[in-house]
Amino acid sequence: MKIRKVFGRALIAALMVALPLGSAWATHRVEAEKAIDEAKAAHEKAQEVGAASLETQQMIERAEKLMPSRQFTKAKGIATKARMQDEYAYERATSDDQGDVAMSRRATQVIEAAEAARKKAASVGGEWRDTAKMITEAEGLAKSGKFEESIALANKAERQGELGYEQAMREKDADFPSYVARKQ
Repeated sequence: MKIRKVFGRALIAALMVALPLGSAWATHRVEAEKAIDEAKAAHEKAQEVGAASLETQQMIERAEKLMPSRQFTKAKGIATKARMQDEYAYERATSDDQGDVAMSRRATQVIEAAEAARKKAASVGGEWRDTAKMITEAEGLAKSGKFEESIALANKAERQGELGYEQAMREKDADFPSYVARKQ
């Protein structure tokens, strides 16, 4: 009996240490509101130098619309992406450094190649589920100035497009085996 008590207490202590309590699990309203405020500030700063985009404004508006439905984590994520894009646009507009131009061009080329591979796979019914999402995410990374990450992700998406096309072409004449009965 004493062993059960000791084991029970040890188990409870282990669970209390292992499982974070409440606030660590989800984003609170305050965090989401702070992220939205930071995104608005970055957007205004980018507008001052003519570098703000309609896309980031729409992202901020989307984040604000999520607040009444208590989707704080999603709102924070969208606002953070908008802030990063506007901060990068501001830096590009105010800096004389052209070092990122080559990486930006490279990212654009790789993203375009990935989109072409995706469209080719889609033309034969072989587009994989996440390829378009990966391309969209790569575009967002490029707009935030994270060119290396963007290029890596776009390369993966391009490879998925190529593999999807190859798979669809291999399987285009495939049929059910004779032992699989078709219901009529």
